[in-house]
Amino acid sequence: MDRISRLPDDVICHILSFLPTKHAVATSILSSRWVNLWSFLTIIDLDDTLYLNPSLRRSSSYSLLFVNFLDRVLSQNQSQTIVKFRLHIHESHGQTLSRINGFIQSVVLRNVVEIDLGIFFNFPNNDDCLKIPNSRSLKVLKVTSEDGLKMPAFPGCFPRLTVFDVKVSLIASGDDLITNLFPCLPALEKLSLVGDLTDCTGEIYVNVGGVALKRLELELSIDNYDDCDAMVVIDAPRLEYLRLQDGFMASYLVKNKPAISEVRLDVGEYDEEFLEFLDEVGHIRLPRFNELLQGLVNSKFISVSASTLKVVCSQRWNLPVLPSLTKLELDVHTSTWMLLLYWLESCPNLMVLSLILKEKPVDDLDMLEELELTGQDAVPLCLSSRVKEIEIKRLGRVDEEEMLKYLLENAKVLDKFTVNSRVYIKDGILQ
Repeated sequence: MDRISRLPDDVICHILSFLPTKHAVATSILSSRWVNLWSFLTIIDLDDTLYLNPSLRRSSSYSLLFVNFLDRVLSQNQSQTIVKFRLHIHESHGQTLSRINGFIQSVVLRNVVEIDLGIFFNFPNNDDCLKIPNSRSLKVLKVTSEDGLKMPAFPGCFPRLTVFDVKVSLIASGDDLITNLFPCLPALEKLSLVGDLTDCTGEIYVNVGGVALKRLELELSIDNYDDCDAMVVIDAPRLEYLRLQDGFMASYLVKNKPAISEVRLDVGEYDEEFLEFLDEVGHIRLPRFNELLQGLVNSKFISVSASTLKVVCSQRWNLPVLPSLTKLELDVHTSTWMLLLYWLESCPNLMVLSLILKEKPVDDLDMLEELELTGQDAVPLCLSSRVKEIEIKRLGRVDEEEMLKYLLENAKVLDKFTVNSRVYIKDGILQ
């Protein structure tokens, strides 16, 4: 007898749980002892791309086989609790969302703790939405989709759900469903929401938050910012991490000014089309970034993308003072490194400056001429008296020598200077 077969059943089942369920079920042919072990799995991992030869996936017989296998696995599972249910499907196999809702209900009845659902094809627009039955055991819910489904319907509250990761169509879901969702999730600590605004017209309102929410990642995608706008309200007094991403400068209101440990901003798009759009609607969009920062005045670390940095500076926005900020990370194109001076003036207590250098786009020099950024005669107070650490990532171009010289000459209390080079640096650049 082999050594693995000598192990207790619960140990073997634990080992099998690390395999895709298809492979775990295949072990039933090893011996009579292994025939039913897979039916006690606490982790069910089903992915139609692993089921049969790729050349057979388009056939109706393949679809029927996969669905029957899925039914068999769920109907014969004898575990009292399913720790994780993962279902990733790339074709409909002749099924509707209603059938998938049935699979979800089956695992909820077995006290499922984590659901990871991936739907990588488009259902008909008139199809049902996902329905997650009321569960007191569910702690983690992840829903990934091709273009964004309707927001899952929650008929009741989920007192233990702590992680919710979902991509949805905000247009199909509607404002009310999103707004009414979060009061039903009192224990939610981490929310990652990708909102698809395709075919949006007019304004859409998104309210997110919760008393227990600590980590929020919000990404909004849009196909036409001329016809659509988004108003986002964030009410999370215990928030510790915030990441915002959009390409059209949505309106953000952060209530209660929480002391966030880390903020990452990638809002707006620095291209000719968007800048022309800003020229037309400037009186509406221009104050938005400042309004966002007003809600982040107690943040300790802020990271800003290169696109956002240039949009802000190209519009000559005056940034509010950020008195609690001790670390600032900026993505900077090599030709526009002086844009960081705008930020340093607003960070009186900054101690750590991190720069991620990027290749310069062809339009950067024109932008510098428009802004008349001579700037090097004025030294921000925080750089000369507060900054103790500077980190530069992806250094390696000779034209970055001017930036290095400026920083090293003016950082009077600097204790640590770290360079992460992308290429070999010639002798003498750092002299």
